[in-house]
Amino acid sequence: MPKKSLYSGAILILGLNQLIETIAFGIPYSYFPRYAISLGSSVASIGLFTSSFMFMSAVLSPYFGGYSDRFGRKRLTIIGLIGDVIFGAMTGLVPSWEWLLIVRGINGAATAAAVIPTEAMLVDLAPPDRVGEATGFILACGMIGRNIGPLFGGTVQWLCVSFGFNEQDSYRVPYFVDAGFAALSALLITFGIKENKVELIKKAEVSKNEKRIKEVPRPYKVLLVCALITGIGEGFIRPILSLFFWDVFGAEPIEIGLLMTLSGFITLLASWLSGRVSDKFGRKIVIALGGIPARLLGIAIPLGANFNAASIFYTLRDFMWRIYVVGLRALRADLAPPEIRGRLFGLYRTFFDVGDIVGPIMATYLYDVYRFETFQVGGFTLPGYGVPFYLNS
Repeated sequence: MPKKSLYSGAILILGLNQLIETIAFGIPYSYFPRYAISLGSSVASIGLFTSSFMFMSAVLSPYFGGYSDRFGRKRLTIIGLIGDVIFGAMTGLVPSWEWLLIVRGINGAATAAAVIPTEAMLVDLAPPDRVGEATGFILACGMIGRNIGPLFGGTVQWLCVSFGFNEQDSYRVPYFVDAGFAALSALLITFGIKENKVELIKKAEVSKNEKRIKEVPRPYKVLLVCALITGIGEGFIRPILSLFFWDVFGAEPIEIGLLMTLSGFITLLASWLSGRVSDKFGRKIVIALGGIPARLLGIAIPLGANFNAASIFYTLRDFMWRIYVVGLRALRADLAPPEIRGRLFGLYRTFFDVGDIVGPIMATYLYDVYRFETFQVGGFTLPGYGVPFYLNS
């Protein structure tokens, strides 16, 4: 009897949900600072909006993951998506930047409630021998959404201006589109997935280990440290990349944006392939094959002789980094006992988010301090603006 395709049924629904959610999440990227400033925020305070969103997600993710272990993934995911609908719409209605900050924080909590159970549900529903491939597929869907989202949001905002909306209202309208996407995701999950988590827990409860596992397994503790470092790695590169290409090569925003978009689509192949390879040959070999070259290429980025060379190094680094991340996520699924999978996935998200919050602060500080310095290492002269890249690697 032929195997049922992985890309149908529940896994396909989860992929579509990931695509829709990440498009919605990326909608405001192209104009959010202007919206916050139009509501009275200072330029220096812009970072607070991202930090408040991620802080709430980091704090609450383990709790939401634990709730999903006890009460079911699907139920909590739908509640989180409904929260995204409500607070996404409220983001477009707030009267001041103070209210925008509060709503962004609450929306971060709602997003965590939707995302963490979904990640655990994917592992629950995927065939055991194809968890890596399913993980790669979901991450690829998310990358497509992240690449499309900013362009989509900017287009909606531009159309609003073209139809006569004032500037501030043109920033508000896309959030209602965002809320509509969250509602669509909620419907997909509600009617497209029949969760089997209850049966899994019942089987676990009648097994020899009658007491629920409460301690975090030691190998998973090691993985949490890796999640923290990976979060820092994500956070280090993102905020300084545009500064680096602008300062060193005089690249225009459209060139930098095109590079990021093209790199994002190229790495889609890495997500899918690395998941399949990890299922056949093991997680750790994929982690090593992706992680080590990614670090070396990260060092090479600031050493590029021109924009094209640095762009190639960045794209290759992004490709190898994605292989590493997929392998790490698949290993996370292997090491998490089903009884507490949601809580452990939430802890993983917390450690990653903490790194992603700390990383940009460290990277921008180091870049500012050393950008005009040079260092002699043996017979080589290393530019100071590369310090964040060296340290990250």
